[in-house]
Amino acid sequence: MDRRHVLTLIAYSAGLGLLVGLVAASFTWLLYQVQEYVLGYLVGYLPPGYSGENGLLHTFRNPHPWVLLLLLPLVFAGASLLGHNRGLAKIIAAYHQTTRATLREKLRYALGSLVELGAGSPMGREGPMAVLGDWMGDALGRRFLPANLARHLPFAGLAAGFAAAFHAPVGGALLAVEIFFPGLVLAIASLGPALIGALAGFTVYGAFWGYEPLLSLQPLPPRWYHLGFALLLGALMAAVGTLLVHSVRAVRRASAGLSFMPRHALLGLIVAAVAALLPQTLGDGLVWVELGSTPILPVAFLVLLAAVRTLLLGLVYGLGGYGALIGPALALGGLYAVALARALPAYAPDAQAAALVGMGALLAGVVRTPFAALLLVSEFGGYAVLPLALPAIFVAYVLTPVQVFPEQNLAEETVAAAPFAGLRVGELTFEIRGLVRDGRELAADPELVLEADDRLLLPRRGG
Repeated sequence: MDRRHVLTLIAYSAGLGLLVGLVAASFTWLLYQVQEYVLGYLVGYLPPGYSGENGLLHTFRNPHPWVLLLLLPLVFAGASLLGHNRGLAKIIAAYHQTTRATLREKLRYALGSLVELGAGSPMGREGPMAVLGDWMGDALGRRFLPANLARHLPFAGLAAGFAAAFHAPVGGALLAVEIFFPGLVLAIASLGPALIGALAGFTVYGAFWGYEPLLSLQPLPPRWYHLGFALLLGALMAAVGTLLVHSVRAVRRASAGLSFMPRHALLGLIVAAVAALLPQTLGDGLVWVELGSTPILPVAFLVLLAAVRTLLLGLVYGLGGYGALIGPALALGGLYAVALARALPAYAPDAQAAALVGMGALLAGVVRTPFAALLLVSEFGGYAVLPLALPAIFVAYVLTPVQVFPEQNLAEETVAAAPFAGLRVGELTFEIRGLVRDGRELAADPELVLEADDRLLLPRRGG
């Protein structure tokens, strides 16, 4: 790439990052407004916000559990009409099949996410932020740049969205180039534009919402004998991640007969019923990691909260809830790690260090992004956790046999249908030319429900 092209790509990546940062800041403001009205005013319980965005305090205003039970199914059903389940999984699939989601699909996904996240869904806000950034990068590149430069801009937009959502520009950039592949592979040619976009995006986003780390976690330097705890925690996170992904698949199979709107209404009812008994399940749960690392919350409560959130996430993601699973996976890992550290104080590092290690380990296992996980937790709490995070993350990565984004495997000519069992062909985030069932090749009927033993036939390369 010559000097002129390099300067052009730098300028466009930076400009794109600034725009995505502004859009992400606006999305965050809208999300907080929806949460304040739906949860704070109508329901009477507003979950705590991120300390890095001047949050943390939560509000009880004479909670109304019956309002929650009646309101959320209607809100989630309405969101299914507004929204479109074409988020990060669609972006990953489009990358491998050299296709693209439409602007309409991405805007509907962002709008549906805004409504459901505002109503307390346990999914993560990073999904719509990153998807909007990806679309802006794709549109800008196709309009103004030659193909050899334009292909890098979606990575810059994606990275800016992740950087804003997590207050972590370096980790966000690495996540943007690592999330497309299941095994220690990066879209390395796009890392430079991704870093520029992430830094520019967080520069603008931070002007509105602050430049502090998203969570206030200040770990103590670990001791050498904490290494055993890190290895144990990595293995535990592999087990938790495997349980989470298999629960998602089980819910998809069980809900195969439900159409889109009833599925989201059921999703809203489940979120409401669980929250009526345990309101701490509302939201992505990251702030409870910070609160749990202090003596305020008992260990038994942390174990209960982590277990309930694991099952709830399996239900919500399996039913097709809008939003991403990255933030909630970080939260789950942190909750389990804090509970384990506080239960075994003689063998564990301090609770805040353990939280960071667990967050990175679970993320690396289920999303298959160990390098990004390592950088994200380091930006959350500093590099003092590296001696423990590094072994825990790679133990979880090696021991986790499943992935939350099976679309990462679309580089092959055929893929197993097991991760998608229960979905209709028309609900897939990628194109297929047919499938093999019981030795027979079937056409790709959009209404056909996939079974676990099917084999999906992907479009032939170049044709």
